[in-house]
Amino acid sequence: MWRYESPARRSWVAALVLAASLGIGCSEPQRTRNGPEAPGSAIVLGEDFIEVPRELTSEQHTQVTQRLDGVVDPTGRTFYLAIRKSELKQRWFLSATLRQLNAEPDLFGFPVVLNPRVVRFHEQNGRLYLFDARDGLVRNDIFKPDSLVEAYPIVTNHTPFNRLPGSDQYVLIDPAAGLNRVGILGDRWYGTAEIGFTLELLFSQRFRRVSDGVLFEQVFTGYMSLPDDRGDYLEPNHFRGAGTLSMALRKYREGEGFTEMPAPERPHYFLGEGRFIPNTGEVEQMAVKWNIRPGMKPIRWFITPTFLSLKEDARYRDADIVGAVRRGIEGWNAVFGFKVFEAVLGDTGMDIGEDDKNFAIYDPGISGGGAVADWSSNPNTGEVRRATILINAAMIHDAEAFFAGTPEARSSRNAREESSRPRLSWGGFTHEPACELDAASFHSGFSAQVSPEEVIAEGSPLTTHEKVERYVTYIMLHEVGHTLGLRHNFNGSRVYDGTPNTPRSSTVMDYAAMPDTLHVTAPGTYDVAAVRYLYGLSTELPTDLFCTDQDILVWEDPACFHYDRYDDPLTRFHTPNMRVVVGQVLSGAPVGGEFRSNLSALDLFVRAGDASEQAQAYDVLMEQVRPPLQIPAGQGAAYAARANDLARRILSYLYLDTRSGQVHLLKPPPTTPAYTQALFADVRGILLNVDGVRTFPVRRVMVALLKTHQTLAAYGVLQEVHTELTARLPTLSGEERLGTMELLGRIEVASSPYFR
Repeated sequence: MWRYESPARRSWVAALVLAASLGIGCSEPQRTRNGPEAPGSAIVLGEDFIEVPRELTSEQHTQVTQRLDGVVDPTGRTFYLAIRKSELKQRWFLSATLRQLNAEPDLFGFPVVLNPRVVRFHEQNGRLYLFDARDGLVRNDIFKPDSLVEAYPIVTNHTPFNRLPGSDQYVLIDPAAGLNRVGILGDRWYGTAEIGFTLELLFSQRFRRVSDGVLFEQVFTGYMSLPDDRGDYLEPNHFRGAGTLSMALRKYREGEGFTEMPAPERPHYFLGEGRFIPNTGEVEQMAVKWNIRPGMKPIRWFITPTFLSLKEDARYRDADIVGAVRRGIEGWNAVFGFKVFEAVLGDTGMDIGEDDKNFAIYDPGISGGGAVADWSSNPNTGEVRRATILINAAMIHDAEAFFAGTPEARSSRNAREESSRPRLSWGGFTHEPACELDAASFHSGFSAQVSPEEVIAEGSPLTTHEKVERYVTYIMLHEVGHTLGLRHNFNGSRVYDGTPNTPRSSTVMDYAAMPDTLHVTAPGTYDVAAVRYLYGLSTELPTDLFCTDQDILVWEDPACFHYDRYDDPLTRFHTPNMRVVVGQVLSGAPVGGEFRSNLSALDLFVRAGDASEQAQAYDVLMEQVRPPLQIPAGQGAAYAARANDLARRILSYLYLDTRSGQVHLLKPPPTTPAYTQALFADVRGILLNVDGVRTFPVRRVMVALLKTHQTLAAYGVLQEVHTELTARLPTLSGEERLGTMELLGRIEVASSPYFR
């Protein structure tokens, strides 16, 4: 049975805590639907884990059928779990995967993985406790924590099991009656606060024994303390929530021949959870990596059959999307020099919740368009145990529209606003995917600079479907690179000088511009060096230019940016792009994502560039809207009003906009002469309305800007403007005079005192 649900609509709350009050499994059933319990002879002891079938009472069966219809196994079969006592001394991996959110099957289908806990069992006071057994928990000789992960009640009154010879060698537990401290987190509508959740029903099903442990599912339903009104689930009740967790309990093992890699000084790699070095206060972290070594058996990836559904769309009838996915996965083999990965098309019997398989998933839904990479790893060593990658339909459809030269056909303009992707928590532990590549963001910055004719020409004589194939290969190379342990490198595009024979990027770990994805179809020089070092095939770290997510956050390198191009991105990419975008807005286009994206990029050069870059970036921002305004022939008052508004938006963003958090405190605008001279000339011209198009609301903003600047030069501009406006007063009348008087008063308040 193919067990995948397409998330055509995604929604959830910020924190859904499953409380301990359970609806099924806490006590011995007194009366069953089909007579007495199954005879003990049907249970065969001898394995480390034994499924002990249970029959539900009529009342319980009715409740399960009504509340969890559609997700509960049609047989309605549930179980106790018997564990051989001799195995309790082992360490175990305990893991959970949220494989479906809500019982309506189209709501959520990408498995949200929690990094497994390493646990040990302890039998005491009628419960089987699971304690955190990771390495490196001991901070010092005094503080030796004992962290509880889970606790199951021990079942002692199940007569059919107790009658079996050897049953005293087992501990019988109810897997549906643990603490179940599982939560769903990470929704932009609710923030990060906990949302109360009363668990109505938890049902264990689909037991499966594997060589090193056991797999099963837990289906849950209950009610939230806040409504989620973006969809009806099991009933027309916005307080209702439900989902399916795939659970696994497996013996702790480290891969044969696995070699840990200490984190290098530069953050090229993802890191594991870390372990304390006793009595030092220091934490040691290992890089995350697969157990890849010469002579290994290739790691298998399963490509979901949902990719084949694209063949039903005329746009992809001739496209080999499955082949493109396979090339993206197996393209990393050349870096190692031996076969590391093999990708196969899965069948309809797969379950994407299985914790020992790797999946490349196609989501046919179009909301929340993007690509996501995630994995789980051994918290002790950083060894990757499984990985999943998803590509959303919107990601592929938008690429087809882009390469076909029909950007108006894009499907995910507001994907970020329309969607949320939950995260999983467990007993205080949380885990976030390594990469969430948003389809809407992926296209930003290009529609203005690259015309449809240029897009069609890029990569010619490739057909549109061949371009889509290359794009899919690039996305898979990028996401698989994350599972190998590589972080983003947003400086990859700086190797491209615009000539045909120059590589478009040194790495697949950059967010490549859409046209460049046609040419980034294999790991680059950075990727080869980074992977070979991480996996012990080289002693040399990468030497290519490098910057990653945290470098963008500290605003140190203005060329470290998403989706840009060229070795000189300010001159060759951002400048022409912004000129086109501003021209479109002045001609009547709405102020949207294109404008904001380019404004953010140029603002970075204003704040973090050298003196020349600061002046150049500022000039590009203001050249079409500064005073005195140059109005093209045929344009009228609307053009002037739009220019006036854009000037306000730009200057407010530089000095007054605090929506970006601490960015303005971290990197204030510069005080270099060329920049401040241009800035004060523009602000003075707006305050004095030298071109007759500046409104009083915008002029008032300029007073606030000069106050915020907090320099003597800015104070001097305020005094100059005050003197000149005062001299004008006798010549003014009506609203112009009243507005000027108010402006003068505002300047006086800002000036005395001026410094805070």
